[in-house]
Amino acid sequence: MATGHVQETEEFFAQGVSETDAFLRFCGIDPGSDGTVLEIGCGVGRMTRRLSELFGSVVAVDVSEEMLCRCRNNLSAHSNVVYQLVDGDGTLKGIGDDEVDVVFSYITFQHVPTRAAQLRYFEECARVLRVGGKLAVQIRSTAATAVALSWAGHLVHILQGRRTMNRAWRGSRIRPSAVAEYLRARGVTATVRPWPFHARWNPTQRWVAGTKQG
Repeated sequence: MATGHVQETEEFFAQGVSETDAFLRFCGIDPGSDGTVLEIGCGVGRMTRRLSELFGSVVAVDVSEEMLCRCRNNLSAHSNVVYQLVDGDGTLKGIGDDEVDVVFSYITFQHVPTRAAQLRYFEECARVLRVGGKLAVQIRSTAATAVALSWAGHLVHILQGRRTMNRAWRGSRIRPSAVAEYLRARGVTATVRPWPFHARWNPTQRWVAGTKQG
């Protein structure tokens, strides 16, 4: 988990609260007790817990059965969360058309191995969103400094004995403008916003924020 934590402590989940609130606000999303949010890449539930407090229901999806199990255990007191295993190819099986009010995803798309799968996820986001529904998905920057920093990080991880050169961790990058154009062609007006609280030399994070049109 690229969060600076190695254990699922209350501090770990408190970080999830502050980041979830900040990212939703940054993307122009107002939570609602009658809304349904889809979280792509729930992991162990660091942000899922907060989403379950802000929305009426949460659909938490992940490619890992282990992560879903741990998420379920961590959120055992939260009865408004449904868990769904997905294949990792960009499809969101089991989630119907026009079924959710918000799609949210953080530090997940950047690990999707291929551009085709990333675009398929965005296509599925457009499908499952209701008219007027909101999108908040984080992707990696394609700026040269961001790419160089990423590879430097991989080298550090290798020296630490971590297998981050695996394609499932390295993921792929896709031009933000291509994502916005792809979504607009599927009825979602979208903008790509650089997260403003990174150091200028570390422009690694972009948020795709959008609204599904009628």
